[in-house]
Amino acid sequence: MTTETAAPAAKTGTDLETLEKTVTLPRRPQAVQWRHSPRGIPGGLGPTDTQFLAVLEYPAAEGQALQAALKPTRLTVKVDDGGWLPQATRDALKGATAYDAAPFFKGSLRQGTVFQLPQSNTFVLVLFSS
Repeated sequence: MTTETAAPAAKTGTDLETLEKTVTLPRRPQAVQWRHSPRGIPGGLGPTDTQFLAVLEYPAAEGQALQAALKPTRLTVKVDDGGWLPQATRDALKGATAYDAAPFFKGSLRQGTVFQLPQSNTFVLVLFSS
């Protein structure tokens, strides 16, 4: 007998309060959009891994201060957003600068990258649990 379970739906939001409970924010953004979704195959043994995506928009001075505090990484941009990100953001990610996301880690979200979109103070945060 096989039992199939549906994957839990992704949760999305634009509230800073939920974001602050989920990730560490080294700098406070002025606008946010986030998506928390299951990752991998549901119904397997062990806990379900999750992916957390956030678009963080900062005032110019805060964006520059954040960028100066981050450590660049050589990772290429590869974001599985499930079609959630606007096309303009996906296009901008192709030229984004990648940084180590360790300053944003919290709880089980301990892997990931943060990308700064070209010529902007907008960052796309991608974190995973494992």
